[in-house]
Amino acid sequence: MSHPTPPRSFDPAQQSIRSKRKQRRARERLVLLSMFTTLALILLCAFILVIGLIADAVRSRLPAGFEPETNEESTTDEPAPGDLLYAQITKQRSAIHTGELILVNADHEYVFPNGTAHLVNIFDKRTKVNGANPYQVLFDTMLLQKDAFAAFERMMLRYYELSDDGSILITSAYRTLKEQEDLGSSVQAGYSDHHTGYCVALKYFDRTDLGEDHWIYENCHKYGFIVRYPNGKDAETGVSDYVHCFRYVGVAHATYIAKNGLCLEEYIDLLKNNYTSEHLAVTGADGNSYEVYYLPAGTGDITTLRIPSNYEYTVSGDNSGGFIVTVNLSAPLA
Repeated sequence: MSHPTPPRSFDPAQQSIRSKRKQRRARERLVLLSMFTTLALILLCAFILVIGLIADAVRSRLPAGFEPETNEESTTDEPAPGDLLYAQITKQRSAIHTGELILVNADHEYVFPNGTAHLVNIFDKRTKVNGANPYQVLFDTMLLQKDAFAAFERMMLRYYELSDDGSILITSAYRTLKEQEDLGSSVQAGYSDHHTGYCVALKYFDRTDLGEDHWIYENCHKYGFIVRYPNGKDAETGVSDYVHCFRYVGVAHATYIAKNGLCLEEYIDLLKNNYTSEHLAVTGADGNSYEVYYLPAGTGDITTLRIPSNYEYTVSGDNSGGFIVTVNLSAPLA
């Protein structure tokens, strides 16, 4: 027959000892936890310090001016206004012979493209104003490059609106090789800027000169035209007494050339010699902000060009050894 276990008697002294033991063990665990945490922080700080020292050592061994490549597609930061993001395109090397900034003179022969699809007939496309012609054309077969013609139309329509004068005559525009030969000019066939279709010669209908104080001389840069052969630039252009020849180059370039008193030869040299890494900043007569830079062509058949991916741009050859990129900072791409 089992007997019930008698209840354990309460001993205050023993209970106090057990309570103190528990408190001591808790304090010991807290101390250990603090020690481990402190040690972990010390190790983390040491690790960060070592990484920083390694990075400094690596940077100190890099050549001056070195910038690591970045993957533009992986960034999530938005570029600041005016900052250019770049992409790459390829062009045939032969493209150096095309564009509104090609230089054709005694040292740079024009390379004729196949066909005349890039040209328009001035006589057929001329806009009439209330049935009247705002300017005259010497021959009904005269041609101009499409962009040059569009800009010329805007200029002449504006002049006619202001003056009601329709007496200005186009005496020369695009020329074929044979037309240049038949002129008997001192400029050899193949080396005339008129071959490009970007040039137009202007006089009054009675063949008198406009005069360099004429509205067209003072305002042509606003429409992308320059005086192709300015007085006093014979040594650079190789042509004299032809100040009534106007050449389309685009508003940004025409503005800079006119403001700085340059001829086309001087402007191309300026870009080629000074703006391959730096960019030329231009505020165009149209109010837009531009950046212009020069990229030498490669020696192979294909050339890779570094162009902006976040702003509108154009690329023109120089008819010599490279390309000119014009970025319109006032026209960001969506």
